[in-house]
Amino acid sequence: MSKAPATRPERVLFVHAHPDDETLSSGGTIATLLELGAEVTVLTATRGERGEMLTPELAPLFGDGRRVAAHRETEIAGALAALGRPAHLWLGGPGARPTDLPERRYSDSGMQWGPDGRAVAADDAPADSLTMADLGEVVDDVRAAIRSTRADAVISYADDGGYGHPDHVRVHNAARYAAKAEDVPFSMIVDPDSGEADVTVDVLPVRAKVRAAIEQYRSQVAVDPVDPADPTALSWVMPHGVRQHAAATEGFRHDEPPAAAAPETYADMSPAGKVTAVVVALVVGLLAGGLGTITHQQTLGAFPIGIVLTTLIVVGLVVGVRLLYRSRAMVAAVGIGVIVATQVLVSVGGQSSPLVLANAAGYVWTFGPAIVAMLALAWPDLSGLRAARPAAGDAATGVAGRSGSAAPRE
Repeated sequence: MSKAPATRPERVLFVHAHPDDETLSSGGTIATLLELGAEVTVLTATRGERGEMLTPELAPLFGDGRRVAAHRETEIAGALAALGRPAHLWLGGPGARPTDLPERRYSDSGMQWGPDGRAVAADDAPADSLTMADLGEVVDDVRAAIRSTRADAVISYADDGGYGHPDHVRVHNAARYAAKAEDVPFSMIVDPDSGEADVTVDVLPVRAKVRAAIEQYRSQVAVDPVDPADPTALSWVMPHGVRQHAAATEGFRHDEPPAAAAPETYADMSPAGKVTAVVVALVVGLLAGGLGTITHQQTLGAFPIGIVLTTLIVVGLVVGVRLLYRSRAMVAAVGIGVIVATQVLVSVGGQSSPLVLANAAGYVWTFGPAIVAMLALAWPDLSGLRAARPAAGDAATGVAGRSGSAAPRE
């Protein structure tokens, strides 16, 4: 359930390892959220310094980390503009670094293909790479990004990084720990057809934006031309020669299934829920009435502690129910329960019952609960005066609040 108030859009933070990951694995969702009015930020951990350079004109850059980084910075700027211009942060930079620490850059850790066809760590990850950095430092930087963007939700890879890339796995761990530390929901990018997805997003309506964004990454992918027979089809060839096809949906799995939200008011409850709430209120009233009848005459020295405590209990119950549930029916049930319990205990004791005496405490306990309940029943419900302007971001809550797997790349 979103924590965002209805007076502002949803704020969603996507955490990715390299330029192009945000577009290839979640570009459709980013574009969709932006069209719905959400405030989206993309946090990129590295500049993909060790990525391949596919085109002949860019091939001379390969191996020159500084020049590759500069070029890929231009690519991600163009891609994000095509998706709808989400905000962008670099991990370790402004907005994604604790203010008491000097800024730093995390470099691409590199990868190699394992015998099972999945990515594994490279043998020569540089000292300043993401995977060589202390995980706690990386987590702190992501936490700084969550705080600076005031994110309501964090989205990143599944625990395998999508296909095993060590930077993706590190980003998953850091984003997950950071979201938990900041008490923000965390969701993972998964294959929408895997059966794991808690949320799927139809990204066909924003296909043109995603295509335009992917086309910015000429150093990394070769996008196939538009198919006149199916303009929504989108595919590209990766550096290792494998052709990837964009799915019609993107999927996300919640880190922890969201607990069912309790109704905010009595009016929000189902008919059965309303009956249950009234019965529970009546039982609580009976218990409070019985306790008060037995203890209201107690004193602590000269201080009438019994009637003070029992009165406070009744006032707290009645007022609390009225404020929390805005229900006159539940208030009446509490009041009736208190009165019935009192009368039953008195009648059982007979006229000689020592439970309710003809003294100040007895009179207060006899009439006080009824008066308190009537006052709580009488005051007007002002909840209708509260602003209820729905924000566009609320429509995005199902996506941002809480399941395409990441395409193999570096």
